[in-house]
Amino acid sequence: MLRSATPMPPITPARQPNRLKFGSPAAELGLLTKGLASLEKHPLAELLFKDVTAFNIPKIALSRTWKERWDTATLELSNSGITLLSSLFLPRLVRWPVNRLAQLSEHYAGKDVLKEEFSKVQPRLAGKNLLPAKMARMGASFGFFFPFAAAFWAAPFARNWLTMKRTQSANFESMIGFNEVNAHQPKRTLQEEMAYQRNAALKTMATGLGLGIASLLTGGLLARRLGKSLRENLQDGLVQKLSSGQGAKMFERFFRTFDLKGNQVNGQTATLVFWGLPAYLGWVHGARSGNERRERVIQSANAIFWFFFASKLTTPLWRKGYKELLKPETLAKCKQILDAKDAKTVGSAAKTKIEDRLLSLSYQDILKDFEKDIPLRNQLLKFKNAKFALNDLGVPISTLSAVQLFNFSLTERKIKATQPVQPSFQTRSTNSLNPFHAPMTPFGAVIPGFVPATSANGWSQPQPFPSPPKAF
Repeated sequence: MLRSATPMPPITPARQPNRLKFGSPAAELGLLTKGLASLEKHPLAELLFKDVTAFNIPKIALSRTWKERWDTATLELSNSGITLLSSLFLPRLVRWPVNRLAQLSEHYAGKDVLKEEFSKVQPRLAGKNLLPAKMARMGASFGFFFPFAAAFWAAPFARNWLTMKRTQSANFESMIGFNEVNAHQPKRTLQEEMAYQRNAALKTMATGLGLGIASLLTGGLLARRLGKSLRENLQDGLVQKLSSGQGAKMFERFFRTFDLKGNQVNGQTATLVFWGLPAYLGWVHGARSGNERRERVIQSANAIFWFFFASKLTTPLWRKGYKELLKPETLAKCKQILDAKDAKTVGSAAKTKIEDRLLSLSYQDILKDFEKDIPLRNQLLKFKNAKFALNDLGVPISTLSAVQLFNFSLTERKIKATQPVQPSFQTRSTNSLNPFHAPMTPFGAVIPGFVPATSANGWSQPQPFPSPPKAF
């Protein structure tokens, strides 16, 4: 049988109607979005990720020498370790003694009042007096804050001791590549300097631990006193001050500012006072020379500035971006979805501008609230990813790098300015047997050296060298 010369067309499989193509709006989330959403669900992991990528790695990479790189890495990794270990273990250590000291009954606090955020505890204890519980939580909070802050303050001194032990030098200028500088040599010997750094670290930690223990005792015992007074209906002046009038308002404001929420420091004020400032002040306090101190002051000022003003500078830009890049009908659709969600629980959120409401959404909010509109959900996730990349990584890395490079240039100029200027003229002897050297004038003539006249050699005092003629 003859075969046809025309080849048969290839057989294509039937298209599955529900099969998802790569890149389609309904496809699974990308790895970046999954990773960032997972980090957001675990605040401590997110904090460490930002700390390592936006601060540790740039600082370590932007070092002038390998000695400085090891020195920087020691401090940066120490700070990250303090954050991780303190958040994982210290809250558990401070809450147990406070609970034992306070001896609060179920009626006034509940056994687990210190183990979770107070905003989650409060509805469960509605109608009960929460003053003893709040005082106990203050004891636990400051029992955590003081050792936590002291560890950051002590870290630069411990780093200095390790660097001196490794390099056998206490000269900061030598570590950053200026070996010829002698004007900045430490006044103490190496052993004396190492002893000073070690003792400073130990004293700082001892102070923090002492204040933390005092806070535990004070908060726990005051909570017991308040609970006993309320139980027995005693006329306690402290109860009156903290439960009514201006004293109650001040205590409530203080409590909301410094209450330890979960296992981490939260809130701008508490973060600055017990996290940012101790790290920066310890950085400056532990400086090994004037040049290093100036660099640390500049870096600390830059960090504090962005801590306070970064959101104020970037939020208007993102608000404008949402308004310009999303179509009006898209914003209206977002508002409709969020209003439907908040109708039963939110009283004032609906009055907030839709751009601000979109900015405040978490990854979980976007995934849940916009699950029925996949294209819109993916568009909002792209905005969220871009905001994370620019605000949480781009701004810290760029500003830190700029300040780091500025410090390098400024320190180099300062060091070179303190070096003695070498003379520009040359010297030579008029006679190989004559120990007196005669300097050359700028005009090339040799000024005779001073040779004392004696009767033995017949030399006489030379006349002063005539000055050059004036130019007319």
